[in-house]
Amino acid sequence: MILTDRRRVILFCYVFFLPLLSVLLRGTPLPSYILAESETFRPYLLIGETGKNFDGTEEAIIQKFFMNDAEIIGRYRPVGDPDRYIFFVTTKQLKKASRNGGEHGLFLGVLHLAVDVKGEMVYLSVPNIDYWGNLLLREDFDRVTKAVGEFKTDLPRMLPKLRGRFMRPFGSTEPLTVDRLRTYQFMKRLPSMDDTIELGNFESHDKAIRVVEERLKKSTELTKLFRYDVMRIAELLDRSERKATPFYPWQIAVVNGRVFSPAPLFKIPAGFPELTLRQLLKLRKLSTSIMASLKELEQ
Repeated sequence: MILTDRRRVILFCYVFFLPLLSVLLRGTPLPSYILAESETFRPYLLIGETGKNFDGTEEAIIQKFFMNDAEIIGRYRPVGDPDRYIFFVTTKQLKKASRNGGEHGLFLGVLHLAVDVKGEMVYLSVPNIDYWGNLLLREDFDRVTKAVGEFKTDLPRMLPKLRGRFMRPFGSTEPLTVDRLRTYQFMKRLPSMDDTIELGNFESHDKAIRVVEERLKKSTELTKLFRYDVMRIAELLDRSERKATPFYPWQIAVVNGRVFSPAPLFKIPAGFPELTLRQLLKLRKLSTSIMASLKELEQ
């Protein structure tokens, strides 16, 4: 489930529903940590510049996704910025990775295709699936290398024709290794992926979804806080020339009756690895606000 604004409060990424191409060894996928010990990754990937204005880019994206059986399940304008926009897209390969990637696999189920307007230029960027897959799924990412590889191969074909194709990683000065991502903790005493925020545990998946939907409808304050929190993240951290638009928005997962979300002080530093100690101190207060908002779902 993804929280957006008032007009599109939630989208669910169901568990039912870029590393290397799968290499087979006696019929078994070779674990990516063996293949990629020396590989390093940055959080985001700048795909290229479209050569069109925003309206032309939007139209071209919709047409290409439709032609390639990619489903646009939502749209969002993060941080209230008219020059930034996100398409939420899923494909059969992403659904397969989501389904087979373990309890956290659903976080790979939806692509955040970001559109950033800078003057007369319109840029496309996405989260680096290798970075976030190793970070969030850890060893389970090895189980979906074939689906992820197919997705990465198909992605250029699904996108509109670009004036400039860059495929350039960005988001941090120093990239992170697979081992560093799978054991990520910004610093001691800050959360790791093991420290998810538990928001409930229900006897069935259907009931968990129903309860979360009901509580979100009642909690207009939760929506307001998320809009505020996203803006504060942008003000504190997302200030470089190349914006981290694919990072947004916040996500809440419902898996087999369990409702949870990554801890803010785990996910935000992972998305902004150049975080300074001064920014971290300011981020603690924001993290408390995000957690208070999430905890409304427990009531």
